[in-house]
Amino acid sequence: MAWSDWLYKAGPAGGTLETLMDYCDAVRVVAEQSTGRRGSNPVVEYRHGEWSSPRKYVRASNFVLEVFISYTNAAGAVTHADGAAGHALENLGNVKRIFGGNQATLVRLERTAPDQGTVYRDCEVLGEVSPSQARHIFTIPLHAPHPFWVGAADTGNTGTTLTVAGDAPIGDAVVTFTSGTDQKLTHTASGASIQISGTTPAGGVEVDIGAGTCVKVTGGTDYSNYLVVSSPWWMELDPGANTVSVSGGGTISTDWFTQWR
Repeated sequence: MAWSDWLYKAGPAGGTLETLMDYCDAVRVVAEQSTGRRGSNPVVEYRHGEWSSPRKYVRASNFVLEVFISYTNAAGAVTHADGAAGHALENLGNVKRIFGGNQATLVRLERTAPDQGTVYRDCEVLGEVSPSQARHIFTIPLHAPHPFWVGAADTGNTGTTLTVAGDAPIGDAVVTFTSGTDQKLTHTASGASIQISGTTPAGGVEVDIGAGTCVKVTGGTDYSNYLVVSSPWWMELDPGANTVSVSGGGTISTDWFTQWR
């Protein structure tokens, strides 16, 4: 796979992103896999080993971005008054600006990968842009509070099978309940369920699992007094086909962003 198969961009989260290949000959994430699960297993007296608690959650991720600073302009030409060295210093300055110029917001690192499409992670910058083994290669230590790459929106999913692309679980889906009574969505494998008690108000109710909110679609007022959940994590969808049951009439629609490890 050629370096050009991966298009990296970066900038303030929610703002304008810049193409890193305008300043670099190559960009790569040194560690591609997200970190392990957090938590530990309790030890039981007078028993060998540990008691396994399988429902653990993935830690936030630390990783290193490696950039190869270019000695030319974005078009590949040497036009700087100080020649190639001038371009290198200017390009390095732009990379430092992107990853250290605004400490008030997270830095969004976006890439377009052949197998995942366009995905991103919002990161904290842990340290300086530092030289590595060669004077034109620099590393940037990053911390991603959310451990997965976030991809395309997958919206309007209804029915009894919710098929999740990607290879990471979805713990922040948004479920919309419309035109029913005691509407309930149950995840068959885990038994986790989300229900709106009583008659669903006009316009519907939106349950944002990631944000932990339940509001009326019309007006956005809180509706959590009518929310009934059966598990502390509300609901999580696994990669692949998720069998669910729906009751209470009306329509129950689930939206999420595809995520990758």
